[in-house]
Order: sequence, then C-alpha cells, then structure tokens
Amino acid sequence: MNSALLAREHGIERPQSLRRAEMTKRMYELELSQFKEVARGHHAPINWIEIDRVEKKYLLSAGADSQIHIYDIEEPVHTKLWKIPSIARVEKKNRQKFGVSSVAWYPFDTGMFISSSFDNTVNVWDTNTMTPACTFDLEEKVFSQAISPIAHHSLVAGASADPRVRLCDLRSGAFTHSLTGHNGSVMAVQWSTRYEHMLVTGGTDCTIRVWDIRKAAACIMSLDQYNTEDADPLSSTNQAHNRPINGLAFSSDGLYLISLGMDEKIRLWDAYTGQNTLVNYGPHLRNRSRTTIKPLIVDNGIWPPLIFIPSDDHQVLAFDMLDGRLVKRLRGSYGRVTSVDKRPGREELYSASKDQEILVWEAPRKDSELIDRRPEAELDAWSSDEDEQDEGY
Repeated sequence: MNSALLAREHGIERPQSLRRAEMTKRMYELELSQFKEVARGHHAPINWIEIDRVEKKYLLSAGADSQIHIYDIEEPVHTKLWKIPSIARVEKKNRQKFGVSSVAWYPFDTGMFISSSFDNTVNVWDTNTMTPACTFDLEEKVFSQAISPIAHHSLVAGASADPRVRLCDLRSGAFTHSLTGHNGSVMAVQWSTRYEHMLVTGGTDCTIRVWDIRKAAACIMSLDQYNTEDADPLSSTNQAHNRPINGLAFSSDGLYLISLGMDEKIRLWDAYTGQNTLVNYGPHLRNRSRTTIKPLIVDNGIWPPLIFIPSDDHQVLAFDMLDGRLVKRLRGSYGRVTSVDKRPGREELYSASKDQEILVWEAPRKDSELIDRRPEAELDAWSSDEDEQDEGY
C-alpha cells in the first residue's frame, strides 16, 4: 500500500490505479458483517432483493409470503451494531395473492418500483403509499420481470409460464406486443445495459434468445453453447444449456452476459457476437431448483471483474469472471441462496435466501473506522476549564 501511495504521489501511477487496487482487495476480503444485520421482515423464503441506483440506500425485498419490504441501509455514523429495520411494507389489503417472485426499482426515481408474482400479475407500485398504481395480467404465473436501466422507453418485460414474452408499457398501462419463439416457460429476462432495445431471455427449452424489440421478426439470435461454425443463428437445434435456464446478468458495459442453467453450469457469453467464451467455472455450483435466481456481475472500479452466484448449498460463490477461478465462498445462510446485489459505490454485498434472512457482507473494518464509529460520549468524556470559559460559563 505504501509503495502504491508513493507511486501515485510521484506520478508514476494514475490515481485510479490505487483506487482500483484497494477496491478489488476489499471485494476479495468480503465476510459476514459484524456491524450490520437486516431485521427479519418476511415469514417465508425471500425470492429477490434489489438496491436502488439513484439514492443508493434503499433495498427492496420480495418474499413467498406475498410481502414486499423496503429497508434503508444507510448506516448511522455512531453505531457499533446496527439492525436495519424495515421502513415500509405492503399492507395486507394490497398484497398480491401468491408469492412475489421478483422486484425492481424504477431506474430513474425511487418513487416507483415493479414486482412480479405467481398470481399471474406484474404490478407497478407507488413507493410513498405502497399501493399498486397499475396492474398487468399475464394470465400465467410470472417468474421474473425486468425494466431497462438505460432506455427512454418504459417497457417492462415479463417472463412467465407462457412461452410468449409480454412487454408492458408503463406509460399507457397496456401491453405493446408479445415476443414469440420459446417452446416452454420463460424463467429469466434481462435488458441489455448497452443497447436499449436489446432483450435477452432464457427458458425451460434450454435456449437463450436475443431480441430486438423494434423488429417484426424480433428474435435475432439463439445462443449456441458449442459455437457451431457457420450455423444458423436461429437454428432450432441451438441450445445454451442442457437443462432450463434460470438466471441471467449483464456486465455494466453490456459486453458480457452470464447465464445459469439447471445443468449446474455457468456460461459467459460475448453479448455482441453471441459466442460462448468457453470459460470454465468448474463444478462448484449447485442449481437444481426450478425457480429464477439472481446472479451479479461486479466490474465497476475493480479488476478483474467478479461474478457472485447464489447456490443451492447455502452459499454465494465468487468467481473471477474472465478465467473462471473460484476466489471466495460466502457462507452464512441456512437455506438456499436466491438473490445477491451490491450496494453502488460501496464494497458491500447483500444476499437473500430461503431461511427468510438477508445477510450483509463487507470487508473487515480498519481500526480507524472502528474508532470513528464509537459514540461521542466515549470519544470525548471530559471538558477542560478553558472550554467552559469559552462557552460563557
């Protein structure tokens, strides 16, 4: 560290290099937090969590108990052990009939969020009143939904037991159109973080399909795990995994796509060419549950990029995205892990699982951080006569 500081001072290294090195080191050191824990709000397995990208401090959680909770994860300055309370939840009269399968913040404002449910609906919620502002009936149970983080359109894509991918328009409150191509349920859906009209879906037919929603023939590619030379990109024989796909995630620049299959394989795809990069992540993942799970790519400010994968064996697996090396196992849950998310701008990770708990993972705190967080009474428990005179006593 001292040599890196000296190199930056002398102009040998760019300031960003030291920052990147320190952030990467802290991500590799993640452990169960000794200073933060999330109060239990759900009475059934938690299916999904998401942290907002606007204020970077509100966490949404969705559970099989039909509950949706919001937590304020901004930590008070002087706290040794902080239990994060739920600051808002959906009242019983407004709850969905069955479990909530996924939630997502509206990308540009925390005043609204979207949820999907096994009661066949996608709901749009007013955060201030925690009441539904709009409901879309997809006629089949909905496994997940996604809204583009970059687009000017306001389309929500719903992945359901119906082979069609339905696009819901938040502006009109109606469906715009359906994307047909899958031969079974659609379990995972993600918008590209680079191209606003590009959508990727994964289904029980073992295919991952890439869509350009502006086109009449919207499906432009079906990914092939074998990279068959001169093959038709829309061939019916193309398969991305050998079993259903239940997890997708884009890198922040939209150049890479991670897919998870119930064949317990992790695949990294070139999002531009659709080629399988053939990175081998080993036999570590356990993924046999027929539900959608949320993986995470962390590539902002660190190198090499890391991927965090929820696993059925009660842990989160962290891999080097580019070479497939397992770098960390985050153990602490007592149930199957379903979802992970990182707080923007912090080396702080949150994971949800079937044991009804949300766990906080962070790098070990330095002594200086611990001193700064002591109560003021402990930091300065005396005053001098001079101080009293200055204050007019």
